Amino acid sequence: MRYELIIDEKQPTCGGKSPSKADIQTIETDDPVAYFKEKEPKAKFEVEKKDDGGCIIRFERGGYEVTYEFNPD
Repeated sequence: MRYELIIDEKQPTCGGKSPSKADIQTIETDDPVAYFKEKEPKAKFEVEKKDDGGCIIRFERGGYEVTYEFNPD
């Protein structure tokens, strides 16, 4: 299945840098969670299922809140 993947990395509120950095990609996968685990194998994460068949995966990396949002294309 084809997904639009939005990877959003939010910086902790300090330092005057941009508070968010987003990357948008088009990917193909049969399992978004397995795709995520391959990219972030050590991450402890939570998954929110969406009504449209997509999902949002949230985790923390080095003090940054990161979300992978999978939207069916």
